[in-house]
Amino acid sequence: MTTSLLKVLLIAFGGPSSSGKTTAAKALQTILPKSLLVHLDDFYLPSDLIPYDEEVKEQNWDVPEAIDFNKFKTYIDGLRTGKGLNIQIDSLEGDTPLKLDLKGQLKFKTLLNQYPTLFNHDEETIFVLVDGFMLYHDPKITELFDIRFFFHAPYETLKYRREHRHGYNTDVGVWVDPPGYFDRLVWPGYVKTHKYLFINEDVDQELTDYAKETLQLQEFKNDDSLSLEDMVQWSLQTIITKLS
Repeated sequence: MTTSLLKVLLIAFGGPSSSGKTTAAKALQTILPKSLLVHLDDFYLPSDLIPYDEEVKEQNWDVPEAIDFNKFKTYIDGLRTGKGLNIQIDSLEGDTPLKLDLKGQLKFKTLLNQYPTLFNHDEETIFVLVDGFMLYHDPKITELFDIRFFFHAPYETLKYRREHRHGYNTDVGVWVDPPGYFDRLVWPGYVKTHKYLFINEDVDQELTDYAKETLQLQEFKNDDSLSLEDMVQWSLQTIITKLS
């Protein structure tokens, strides 16, 4: 709570690369009133400071050390107090076309209208949607958020999606994964930093009670059988449940 009139709700969309978290966050932003979208990718260190993996002989963009977490935490803390809401972050995230059609948008806005006390355009509640691949590797970062969505998918699904991307914007151009990058750096990095959330430290298992009850992670298994509408439906229902 920032003042008696202004409330900022921080909602994390975390999970491994290509799990659908950014897509879900962008879709939610078009539906939720007074919402702001923040990308962890905009807090990468300059390209020349990205860690270099001596064994793989490549820069490793998929480790916590590639992110300026001091800057990120300061920014998020500022958003919570309301003081940082007008601070613009130069974003490298491209504005990809929204895949939720007008019929779907109308459906979900109708759902929000059923909860006027939660989603009133006249109320001073701002929904801050934060997406990133390293939001749950460190409980000190995780606890910054009021609602914590954890998107993940099987290895094969994540690998296919990542390897069919055309690249990522950086401060010096576009980064394109070298051959084998997912298997050598992306997947091992995810397992190393997130295995503590899973039973027997196996990311193919279920989440531990610690992850579900202490960290309050809301899990969404985003395999290829689910649509964007499914993700939005689940996200909205979870927000409604948490706020009711």
